[in-house]
Amino acid sequence: MLKVLLVLGTLVSSILALTEEQIALMNSLHAECVSQSKVAEDVVSAAKNGNIGDDNNLKCYMKCILDELGVIDDDEKIDVDGVVAMLPEEMQEFAPAVLKKCGTQSGADLCDSIFNTFKCYYETDKRVFFLP
Repeated sequence: MLKVLLVLGTLVSSILALTEEQIALMNSLHAECVSQSKVAEDVVSAAKNGNIGDDNNLKCYMKCILDELGVIDDDEKIDVDGVVAMLPEEMQEFAPAVLKKCGTQSGADLCDSIFNTFKCYYETDKRVFFLP
């Protein structure tokens, strides 16, 4: 249930309302990943607004989000089918195609790969891009 709520919060566009519990979980995930990655809050805020800077700490923040959600497999690939299976009904019309198209983008390391994948989400359909 926790993973479902976190994925819901991670992938939900601004048109969907989050419950207080989901907001609390998103805040907890954000705090954990800021602590792990040492990303600056202003860098995350800028990325939320579409200014996705090439910042190594932001890259590892994004990786942390997916890692904490348990959707990075042993081969360091995003478990797209697992994410799609957890999507809320409101996103089933548009998100699966974006997630499958983007898959796991290549990069210099796992943080870079996840960053490139998040950029792919944003460039393909901004509704699928969301950071806590």
